[in-house]
Amino acid sequence: MTQGTGSATSLLLASQPIFDRHGKINAVELLYRSETGLSVADVGEDVATAEVVYQLCTAITQRVNAFKVPAFVNVSAEILLSPHFLPLTPDHIVVELVERLQPTQELIEAVQCLHARGYRFALDDFAFKPSWEPLISMASYIKVDISSVAPAEVKRHKERLSHLNLKWVAERIETLKERDIYLQLGFDLFQGYYYARPTPVYGKKIPTASLHATALLHVLHQPEPGIDEIIALIEADPELALKLTRVANSAFYRPRAPINSLHGVVTHLGLRQLTSWVALFGLLGDAKSEHAELALTRAKACEMLAKQDALREQDAYFIGLISTAELLLGVSREEFLECLELDAATTEAILHRKGDYGSVLQRIEATERHFAMRESGLSGEKDQLMTLYCHAHNTAFELLATLAAVR
Repeated sequence: MTQGTGSATSLLLASQPIFDRHGKINAVELLYRSETGLSVADVGEDVATAEVVYQLCTAITQRVNAFKVPAFVNVSAEILLSPHFLPLTPDHIVVELVERLQPTQELIEAVQCLHARGYRFALDDFAFKPSWEPLISMASYIKVDISSVAPAEVKRHKERLSHLNLKWVAERIETLKERDIYLQLGFDLFQGYYYARPTPVYGKKIPTASLHATALLHVLHQPEPGIDEIIALIEADPELALKLTRVANSAFYRPRAPINSLHGVVTHLGLRQLTSWVALFGLLGDAKSEHAELALTRAKACEMLAKQDALREQDAYFIGLISTAELLLGVSREEFLECLELDAATTEAILHRKGDYGSVLQRIEATERHFAMRESGLSGEKDQLMTLYCHAHNTAFELLATLAAVR
């Protein structure tokens, strides 16, 4: 995992592979790293956990085989006890419970709930203290720091727990001799400098605001988006909430009375206009002006063409907008879509121009090229599409001008 060439990349985290008895990569542990050199102790475990999880979920990284196997992630007590926990499905990660956590009754109950939901746990740097016994039955892995426990003691505990369906991981393996000792003890997995050192992972970071806006756009383009869910997502981004309130109260929309609630903002703007503004603030706000103009024009043109074709306008708008991710965020469509977990039809439309919406996107992209080349004298559908595209371009220009006025 090395830094890519030809593109601006950032240090995201580090990874260290975990190998099976045959020397094949079985999993990978993800480790906090900072470009400024700060350690976990410097930033705090909660921040470090959140950063690693965010990069795992959203950062555009060089895709390597290690990320196709389970990722072991240290999780702080505060995040374990949070009602929201992690935005990751259980099959993606193994939650590491480190020795410095206090196995309080509250924490044990939180682990029980997560275990029931399918999350797997590893007891990291496990020291076989009696206070941890309630958690052993819910563990899928026990990780032993071989530098802190003698092999004879490890053997006793391993035999004592042989009735459990556990995988044993030997950590800090630095020599062939150490590997052989724990191989003979029946350990399943191995990690340490003997195998591989932690390797920096570089990639393109997606701004948090952009990802949050995309999640909101995803909800907005559903067949029947729920107002309560929309409001909750807006509330989760105070800056976005303030900007949308400012827009709703602007002269552009001329409200009869001041709007001071998000419910009022959503109902006054309407879902279609709200979708445009979320895109403007979340995805287009930091983009180059020419890129923002093209992205918004494409989205509006797809929306207008979908209306003519009796398709869902919101779906077409969303597809048109997300298809410009490479321009707006500097990442490929394929990589960005990996973060969104969209339905297959939407993904196929964006990536391969398949289906009715893929056809809409393909026709609008062809019209973009005619528009950019200032072609005239077009006939038939090409001329009709050029007229539609010019209308979409004018609408996009007006929205961008309003955006500049309300900032």
